[in-house]
Amino acid sequence: MFEDYLLEVMVSLASGFLAFRYTEKFLYLKAGQRKKALALWLALYVVGLGFWGQAVEVFMPQAQQGIYGSMANLMAGALLMVVLQRGFFANDLPRQMFIVVSFWAGWGILKFAVSPLAHVLMDVWGPLWQYLLEMAMARAVLPAQSLLAMMEAVNRGAVFVVLLFCRLVQLALLALYLHLISRHLLPRDYELKPQESFFLLMPCLTALVIDLTLRVMAFSVDNSALMLIYDRAPEILFLLPMASLLLLGLVVSAVILLRGLVQFKEEEQKRQLLEKSVADVQRQVRELEDIYGDIRGLRHDLRGHIESLHAYVDSHLPGEGRELEPYLDGMAKTVARLDFADKTGNAITDIILHQARQQAGKRGIAFEADFHYPKAGDFDVYDISVIMSNALQNALEACEQVPSGTVEVRSYQRGGLYFIDVTNDFVGVLQWEQGAEFPTTSKQDKSHHGLGLTNIARCAEKYQGTVDIVADEKKKRFLLTIMLYQRSN
Repeated sequence: MFEDYLLEVMVSLASGFLAFRYTEKFLYLKAGQRKKALALWLALYVVGLGFWGQAVEVFMPQAQQGIYGSMANLMAGALLMVVLQRGFFANDLPRQMFIVVSFWAGWGILKFAVSPLAHVLMDVWGPLWQYLLEMAMARAVLPAQSLLAMMEAVNRGAVFVVLLFCRLVQLALLALYLHLISRHLLPRDYELKPQESFFLLMPCLTALVIDLTLRVMAFSVDNSALMLIYDRAPEILFLLPMASLLLLGLVVSAVILLRGLVQFKEEEQKRQLLEKSVADVQRQVRELEDIYGDIRGLRHDLRGHIESLHAYVDSHLPGEGRELEPYLDGMAKTVARLDFADKTGNAITDIILHQARQQAGKRGIAFEADFHYPKAGDFDVYDISVIMSNALQNALEACEQVPSGTVEVRSYQRGGLYFIDVTNDFVGVLQWEQGAEFPTTSKQDKSHHGLGLTNIARCAEKYQGTVDIVADEKKKRFLLTIMLYQRSN
């Protein structure tokens, strides 16, 4: 009937749209214009499903259309979606398999989630329709033939409304199911491993097999097995939707669990990298302390030697001394270069600022520092070194592409709090993932980069401190503030 074809076209359009939206969450679209791609996808999707449905009616025996026709339609829809994916989206076989299987498993199993609803509504409408028919015939408001024709049209319209409502419920549940998966599935740039794909596919295949089993049951006894079950065991009207929804919940749970496992693994890798980074900093700090001590001793000795040479030349070689003075002055300037421009009150932070100043000079970056190591408070020099090294390294890298860029670092105290501010220019737009505390790194290897701010935050937590970021997108200025609580000795 016309109503049946209209309903199927409407449902195909809606499910095709959900299939497109679901796919584009995990695969990159090839076409440049999304609207045109969506329109073509929907046209091919609806025509493909309609053509296959007609082929089943024509070529499959009537007796087999119930059991095998339903199964064939499901398989044909999955195959059509695979073909459309390969035509419209970038190839990613593990994700494509999961998208297709999870979509059609959800669509199929939800048919049995709403089947009891349709059964209940039809049970309500059947007696009501019979009552209306008997009442109309008793009052003889119209000739019997006209009345029957009108009531038949009313009945067809009511059945259409019931089926449309059930389909809308099925589509709404499917949209919710796909949304939950889309929200928790791993990002598109994450490459699924074989064991991860297997982990995701197993609950989907389970739901799909149960769906096929229910389809066989639904048409096993005069195409009415489920109706008989509903009548003989009314509790199935509640248990079947619950079982269907729990199966889809199992799929969603697998997606959420996998994301949690991957994130835990990434956090563990980051933790190991951070521990290695801290150990490297501690080793470098010890080496720098030794080098700094040697430099101070060497500088003191060289200055003494130069002063002695000046005195000797002035007293014993008054004439020839003029020729030696440029040489001795050059030596004095070389020794003066061993003096650090920043006197922070701690040898390690002196060296860190000295190295940052040198890197800034090589990159053409203006560097300004007003930093003083905290005199009071139980601070570990290793933690301050980690904070300073990571903050300055990030600032210099961000400022490297900025013409006449500037990096500023300063520290100050407010009561029992110690603050470190690092300000720098930057280019581009900062990228923030949803719920992320810090912006994401722009480097390709994200598992081994973008750890600087995390390092700083871990050190700040030791002192009940916090890390705050203020990014001015208009002025292209980035301010990093580290607040530490000064514990008394």
